[in-house]
Amino acid sequence: MSIPYRAEIDGLRALAILAVLGYHAFPSVFPGGFIGVDVFFVISGYLITSILIKEQNNGDFSIRGFYARRIIRILPALTLVIIACLLAGWFLLIAEEYKSLAKHALGGLGFVSNLVLWQETGYFDKAAELKPLLNLWSLGIEEQFYIAWPLVLLVLQRSGKRNIQIIWILTMVSFALSVWAVFNDRGQAFYSPLSRAWELLAGAILAFRRAPTEYSHKAAYITWLPALALVMLATAVFSFQSTYPFPGPLALIPVLSCAILIDHAPAKTPSRIYQFLSSKPAVWTGLISYPLYLWHWPLLSFSRIIHADEPPAFARAIVMLCSIALAYATYKLIERPAKRLSRRLVISVLIILSILAAIVSGHVFQKDGLERSRHKKIIAMSEQVREDFTDFEDRGLIKEGTCDLPFIFPDHPKRQICLVARHDQPQTALLIGDSHAVHAFWGLADAFVRIDQNLKVTGRGACVPFLGYTSPNNRYECQPHVDQILTSAAQMKDVRSVVLVFRGRYIGNQTSPDDYNEFLKAMERTVALFSRSGKKVYAFLPVVEPGFDPRLCAGTLPLGRTTPKNCTIDQVQDQRKSRMINEAWTTMKSRFPDLVVFDPNGVICAQEKCSVMQLGHSIFKDENHLSHFGSMLIGEHFKPR
Repeated sequence: MSIPYRAEIDGLRALAILAVLGYHAFPSVFPGGFIGVDVFFVISGYLITSILIKEQNNGDFSIRGFYARRIIRILPALTLVIIACLLAGWFLLIAEEYKSLAKHALGGLGFVSNLVLWQETGYFDKAAELKPLLNLWSLGIEEQFYIAWPLVLLVLQRSGKRNIQIIWILTMVSFALSVWAVFNDRGQAFYSPLSRAWELLAGAILAFRRAPTEYSHKAAYITWLPALALVMLATAVFSFQSTYPFPGPLALIPVLSCAILIDHAPAKTPSRIYQFLSSKPAVWTGLISYPLYLWHWPLLSFSRIIHADEPPAFARAIVMLCSIALAYATYKLIERPAKRLSRRLVISVLIILSILAAIVSGHVFQKDGLERSRHKKIIAMSEQVREDFTDFEDRGLIKEGTCDLPFIFPDHPKRQICLVARHDQPQTALLIGDSHAVHAFWGLADAFVRIDQNLKVTGRGACVPFLGYTSPNNRYECQPHVDQILTSAAQMKDVRSVVLVFRGRYIGNQTSPDDYNEFLKAMERTVALFSRSGKKVYAFLPVVEPGFDPRLCAGTLPLGRTTPKNCTIDQVQDQRKSRMINEAWTTMKSRFPDLVVFDPNGVICAQEKCSVMQLGHSIFKDENHLSHFGSMLIGEHFKPR
């Protein structure tokens, strides 16, 4: 059952999708365009709840019918885009990229993209721009809401409870969770359906305001409020920054603005604002907003992958125009016919296509992006350099086992490794840090062997090896384990040397002065702890990071993809990201003269340019970790004493 058509809501959709497109294609011009997604959430909550209320009041509500309509609305365009991405990925992506795409395709088909991406917000996450199906996260949240919300309303209706009061409570609980999460776990705040639900529930409350229910008494309209709402939306689009704590309290601006515009639409004689929102261009854009949202990001992401960098503005504009053309074709040729044809036929075809796409995606994911059957044909490289990209576990270099102070991986605390240069000898040197320490181990172990010391690596992935330091993004519960390692290491009489190695992205230009001071104090506590125990302390400055897959520099590329940044790293530009850590170590050196600060970039960089490929090998295993060759090269120049 449908509700009366409101053209101005399609106009709101148009504003939302244009904001999102502007942010993704031209973020410097529309830095806050991401709020368009929040507008979509409010609209979805309003429309879905309005339909459900009307059906319940008329006594013809059907869970089966509701879900069937959702399938016909969502799946045609979604399945088409996912299949198109899988086909494009076959020709354009290398194995690891293709495996990631298949994983996200499965998440999209199962309406759990937000949960998949939430789990990827960790230490080893790749750049968002290189995930062609990243945009499906919001669809996942909406679909999870669509699955649960009709059941909630049905329970409320049958229980005889006052619907609106309970919905208000649910809204406030979700909002409180969002506020907490945005300052404690940004991944949860952004991707969790529980911390996003309040935005959809805000639309649901609007539906009850306009429905013939117990909550139908509307407050007096204020004629200037819609104009204020538009100003607030525009201000957010042009002033918000991606670094802001969002959603949280700041999301109130787009949510309330959208709510005002929906709630204050006059029944007769629309104002100029609503005339604009109901205009043919606005309505047309709103009608294609869903397929446009689906198409624009994959096209933009693939263009970035092909260019190996941000495409020029003209190219991005062309991509946006292509997105609009594909969106209109999808709306005209796929979505509209799907609504006119037999519901049973359409649903059957969609389910079959979705299952086939899921089977293909699952196979690609299980087979590591079809690396053995496809990857070698796409990117040809010598066996010599191919070893640089092989995981240490697969090369037999890392042995799992039980020992004192094992290294623990992020997200997998039960997976522990005991990595020592010589297992049959006492450990006289400790390498403490995150996964960057593990990847630097091989060369450093050889360096200590030269002075007759036996190096062991310990620590925890994604954790700063400092005593009593709680990271602003403390997702991995680092401190208990890290503090135990440090205090135990300080008491080990056989250990004469301690090396601290970790990634240079834990603090940066966006770090507050208070957070930086806490970081500095924790660094000083750690160095002091080992200095007091008579141990020699070595500190490694953060290694530069490619920020792209180094395999793209090691052989022929698929379909004319260009090598990223000429396969070099601008040392000056890269080290701006780790500037504060470098300055902190300089400060520590002045306070602890015996501290040895080593810069590995002096080994792999020349004249402020760092080549990814050297001597027929790759310095890096992936976007930020050293390869075995890179580790050994640095180890040759490291001179412990």
